[in-house]
Amino acid sequence: MNKWMRITATGMLTAVITATTAYAGAGSASAAELLELKIKSGSTAATINGDKQTIIKPYEAAGATMVQLGLFSRAFGAKVELHENNTVQLVSGKHTIAMTIGSKSATVNGKKIALPAAPVMRGGTLMVPLRPLVEGIGGKMKVVSGQIVVTLSSAETQTDSRDTASAHEDKTRVGSSKYQWSVKYPDDLMYLGSSDANVANFMDTGSTYLFQVVVKPDTVTSSVYTQPTSDDLLNELISRTQALDETIVDQQTVNGANGTYARVVSKSSEGYLSETRLYAGNGNLYYVMYVDSKATTYKDFDTNQELLNSFQMSFNANDSKSQDLSEDSESEEEGQTFENADYGISVNLPADWTISDDSDEASNKDGSYAKFGAYGVPAGQSLQDWAKDIRAWFGDSFAADHYRYVSTTERQIDGQSAVVNEMQYRYNDDQWYTEYEVLLQKDNYRYYFEYSGHADDTLVPSQFEQIANSMKVDFETLSDNFGQLPTDYYSADRTKTVTRTSTTYNYSLQVPRYWTDMGNDYTSSSVSFYYTGGSFYVNIKNTSSLEKAVADAKATLQSSSSSTKPVLSEGQATTFAGVPAYTFTATYADSETPYTGTYTIFTKGKRTFILTNEVNDANNTSTHQAEIAKVLSSFKWLGQ
Repeated sequence: MNKWMRITATGMLTAVITATTAYAGAGSASAAELLELKIKSGSTAATINGDKQTIIKPYEAAGATMVQLGLFSRAFGAKVELHENNTVQLVSGKHTIAMTIGSKSATVNGKKIALPAAPVMRGGTLMVPLRPLVEGIGGKMKVVSGQIVVTLSSAETQTDSRDTASAHEDKTRVGSSKYQWSVKYPDDLMYLGSSDANVANFMDTGSTYLFQVVVKPDTVTSSVYTQPTSDDLLNELISRTQALDETIVDQQTVNGANGTYARVVSKSSEGYLSETRLYAGNGNLYYVMYVDSKATTYKDFDTNQELLNSFQMSFNANDSKSQDLSEDSESEEEGQTFENADYGISVNLPADWTISDDSDEASNKDGSYAKFGAYGVPAGQSLQDWAKDIRAWFGDSFAADHYRYVSTTERQIDGQSAVVNEMQYRYNDDQWYTEYEVLLQKDNYRYYFEYSGHADDTLVPSQFEQIANSMKVDFETLSDNFGQLPTDYYSADRTKTVTRTSTTYNYSLQVPRYWTDMGNDYTSSSVSFYYTGGSFYVNIKNTSSLEKAVADAKATLQSSSSSTKPVLSEGQATTFAGVPAYTFTATYADSETPYTGTYTIFTKGKRTFILTNEVNDANNTSTHQAEIAKVLSSFKWLGQ
């Protein structure tokens, strides 16, 4: 069992092992030098400060590029420390990053952050998410022609002797207002964070000792009205120590100035010594542990008591000199990085969201949704024109009782002027959605971010604000990776059409260019197109007569295994493309998203043609109806 995992479960640790990997050169480089790393996802080739080298192949996970941690040493001279293969420190100049293998929680210079993907051992190599570590040591990252380029000024690798070793020089105590505990916060103590809010890990900057506080509900007593005795605490501590197969070398109960506690000094099978104290109060048990990698006998702990003796089962929230880890632990829920490296866009999403493999879309089980986009700018069009085009598109695509325009506002996004459209729509009678569109335009490119959620969720507006405030855009990345881009879906000229022809079945028709052609083969008896809220099909089969074709079509719809049965109209005989035809509708009013299908059936020789248009009631606007009428009227037989 991994010992750093054991501490989370039991409040004990048996060893601290430090493995340091350092590369000389980067730390002594000229302050004007720019260190550079070039890699590519899926490739073992890399260029490190101009030298071609072979590396472990980077890969993508949860939208993040995962690389071997050792690259930071090879490229930038960073110091890597592995503590019992589970807690990791990366030190570069004045920057320190602490991570836990298997956890998305990390700290950068003492401040807790959420990683997009957890560090993981893969094939004996520790793989870590690239971008947050690059930014954590003061570097920059962008994608150029599919290649990831990381740069770091050598000045960032220098350690200024004038700087204090402490990242919390203005704080003298640290603890948790949520769990009501605190200890002294000496300059050489560094907070490592934890994947659990009730666990706090610390280590000194020299990596010689580990200090930890674990808070668990009081299981020693069966009632909150009674307090466990010192013997109860000692028995509990002895039991847990023995369960770990550790040897107890000293044990006692103490009536200290800050409360009664049990104390056990134990030795692991590897020979490492630790002292663990157990307190009870506030309805909790507090396991306070100190591991000294240099201790050789239990007596060595007698001289290392200052930090342990400072523990108190209270936290003074009004003390400006006290750092509250409860505030940091909340940030663990802030989420994960959602980015598109090719576009140079990123935001921070809640931790429980799912990011697509291609990192373009993200969603949550509560119905929230987010996506990125990058497009070209139509000639002469402004950012405000784009926002107006989108509003017009919604007005044309949603029926009046299914769409509500809310507002268009201007704001700053990562130092750039942006426009935000807010609107609401629904596909049925039960659920409205609120959609925010963040629009930026710079040079010849447009940047798009969309976020939507249930309109009745009162957290959606505040969540959008948090996400929008976290948005970062590297405007050089898009121009490095792309030339002229197509315009976005909303800005497409909906009056433009394209002619589709089938010489096999002797027909042609014109459809809007913005419709999605699903890779149609026009020698096939079936072709399909999709648009917002609907679809259009051409199906061809052999039937003996028009009457038989209509009867078969209606019977098929009525016998569908679907849980919602359509209501069929009687329909009417007509003429289509110069031949007898019949039209009718099928209404699915009880569907989760109500929709209507319109069927035009006609025969030509031995072939029966069925033109089907299905559209959601929410999207069945006058604009759409006019569009479908134009498509149907464009149907022609070849040679006529």
